[in-house]
Formats: sequence, structure tokens, C-alpha cells
Amino acid sequence: MIAMMPKMNEMVLKMNVNKSWRNFLIVGVVACTLALPTFASAEEMMAKSYDYAGIQTMMKDGMELVPLRQVAESLGFKVTWQDDTHSIVLTTMDGKGMMEDKNMMDDKGMMEDKDKSMMMGHTFHIQIDSKKITADGKEGMLTYSPMLIDSMTYVPKSFVEMYFLK
Repeated sequence: MIAMMPKMNEMVLKMNVNKSWRNFLIVGVVACTLALPTFASAEEMMAKSYDYAGIQTMMKDGMELVPLRQVAESLGFKVTWQDDTHSIVLTTMDGKGMMEDKNMMDDKGMMEDKDKSMMMGHTFHIQIDSKKITADGKEGMLTYSPMLIDSMTYVPKSFVEMYFLK
């Protein structure tokens, strides 16, 4: 009986090693499964940034401001100033440019002029010295209102990052 003990101990040890490897493998697979979406999200987040190197920013009340038109147009937005309301309308087609398909626009019942800027893109409406924003038809509030400085509209960098780089 004593002679069989080392063999039994050896078998138990092998079973424990096999269980350990199996557990290690399971933990590894689960960890990779959880980590892969995180890596994709991190890569996606890193791709959405803006290089402010060529932009003349300014500081006001401890906040770094950027010229809205210059940044928006460089990101593919069409910027329209509405003088009567001191507001700005920014439109884009998700970086693909404005749709210019004349045949689609001319077909009866396909699309009216007022719908052209909304097709597959984004529209933002902001007003100078107002914290209200309309983003893709939904109203919201900004942390800081856009401001005119030397006849140029300035917004905080956080505005660009929150609305243009999503």
C-alpha cells in the first residue's frame, strides 16, 4: 500500500497540473475577450483628435479658445453666419463632403431643399453669447457660450472635442 502512495501522489499532481493549465487557459481566453474591445475603442479614440498646431488660440478667463470657422472648416464643416440673429450654423456630411447628386435632388418627392443639409450628416446651431445649442435637431446647453473677438467667433477647445470629434 505504501508503495502505491507515490504513484497516487503523482497522479493527483498530474490532475492538479492539468486543472491549473485548464484554468489558466480559461482565464486567458476571458481576459483576451474582454481586452479586445477596449483596444479597438482606444484606437478609435486616438484617431479622433485635432492638431491645433497651426491654429492661433487665445486664453480668456483661464480657458483656451479657438477660432470656430478655421477649425470647423478644416474638419469639413460648412460654416454659415446669420447676421440678423448673430448665430452660426455648422453642417457636415460626416467628412464625405456635401452631397451633389443632382438626379436625386430633382426626383419628385425625393427631397426638398430644407432637407439637403440634414442628409446623413450633422448640423449644429449656436448663437453668440448664448449657451444654447441645437445639435442634429436636439437642444442642449453649452458650458461656455461662443464669443466674438475681433469679428471672429471663438469657442473653447472642449466644444470642438465634444461636438466635432465624436
